[in-house]
Amino acid sequence: MAIYTRGPDFIDEFGRTLLLRGVNLGGSSKVPTRPNGATHNREGFFEHRVVSFIDRPFPLAEADEHFRRLRAWGYTLLRFLVTWEAVEHAGPGHYDQDFLDYLRQVVEKAGDYGFSVIIDPHQDVWSRFSGGDGAPGWTLEAAGFNLDQIHETGAAILHQLHGDPFPQMIWPTNGARLAAATMFTLFFGGNDFAPATCVGEEPIQEYLQRHYVAAFQQVARCLQGLPHVIGYEVINEPMPGFIGCKDLNRPLLPYLFGAQVSPLQGMLLGSGIPQQIEIWQRHLFRSRLVERVWLNPNRLRIWREGYDGVWSQNGIWDQDERGRVRLLRPQHFSAVNGRAVDFGRDYLRPFINRFAAGIRQVDPGALIFVETDTQMQPPAWRAQDAPGIVYAPHWYDGIALFFKLYLSWLGVDPLSFQLAIGPHHIRRSFARQLLRHKEHAARLLQNAPTLIGEIGIAFDLNQRAAFQTGNFGTQIKALDRSLRAG
Repeated sequence: MAIYTRGPDFIDEFGRTLLLRGVNLGGSSKVPTRPNGATHNREGFFEHRVVSFIDRPFPLAEADEHFRRLRAWGYTLLRFLVTWEAVEHAGPGHYDQDFLDYLRQVVEKAGDYGFSVIIDPHQDVWSRFSGGDGAPGWTLEAAGFNLDQIHETGAAILHQLHGDPFPQMIWPTNGARLAAATMFTLFFGGNDFAPATCVGEEPIQEYLQRHYVAAFQQVARCLQGLPHVIGYEVINEPMPGFIGCKDLNRPLLPYLFGAQVSPLQGMLLGSGIPQQIEIWQRHLFRSRLVERVWLNPNRLRIWREGYDGVWSQNGIWDQDERGRVRLLRPQHFSAVNGRAVDFGRDYLRPFINRFAAGIRQVDPGALIFVETDTQMQPPAWRAQDAPGIVYAPHWYDGIALFFKLYLSWLGVDPLSFQLAIGPHHIRRSFARQLLRHKEHAARLLQNAPTLIGEIGIAFDLNQRAAFQTGNFGTQIKALDRSLRAG
């Protein structure tokens, strides 16, 4: 039996929880170095099989400087970001050995400076080609998507094609759009919700999960024998997609922000049927309807030649002989065989177990770090589930994150939407929010340790004023308030 004791202890000899001083390394790892993956660059964007992530997060020649600086600041733990795309961008089963060789060297050097390392298989809203980062472009192509049409059909908003100014904090809404929501649904629940969709003869859920686990097994093999690599996260901020949706005619997101596209509208847009949708603008205390617009007026089709479209293929909707749309299965994503579905219990938990088993075939002693979508609690763990897990939720100051504002007198609980007014009440609210994570780990994950996997602030707060004045006092106050929240 494996004993999961590698790495820093989470509890000291007196039973007190330890505050590990860690840092995410780093945000630039989400995009390739060659071609330049900065999201405002369109050139070469769709040539997704010919990219390189070598030198993410930094060139080897600069590693000593960065690691010395991080150690001088008191950090001892690195959450090291590695995307699926970095490993397997050239096509299914084609691994970038040059990147893996670079990864081994830079992680080895981290050990020379005394860092413990957690490998984070990072993604945001599935892929760069659905408005985030993470999965290779060929995963969307395997589902039938034509990447060139994702933006114009309203299936995602892409900085590369939208241009500047890019709407502030609009990218998380991509998780409710057709591209990302479809891919998450297929990845976690394709067997139940898209049984007609296969890659060759293989069900698409099995195809996607098999390649994901195999890619990070390659990472684990690459890092074998490095004792300071203490474990692997399963997947960054996994989203349910359409799983659990009870009304396909209503937008998935619970708040009015950006384009309000319902799941059914997204499916129709992807099939070349224009839809009129509302555009809302979010303010601190309210949202305002800005306009109503028609999306996909050119009737472009998102599906590749020879593909019917995942959701019409699986009988969710069709058109009658007069071209009128019929929603055939309005409850398709909310129940299976008469039983209400629960994303965490029915889909995320089995995948966590599959990933843990795959990694431990290579690294039997690895800790497995579990997180959820930021709006969800973790699935209830059972005795037969994978041992040696750590709960790694994310926590942010909601107003600083979503509005890029620091207000010393105002805070909010992003789950309950309860406001906290005044520094004393803000501290208490933040402490309750962090305690909620610890309680979830105790109640649902059999007292697993809790490690806050992400925390921080945006540095372009308050209309980027500090970039003009050079005075970052506001950022210091905002970050200090978050780091003192516990």
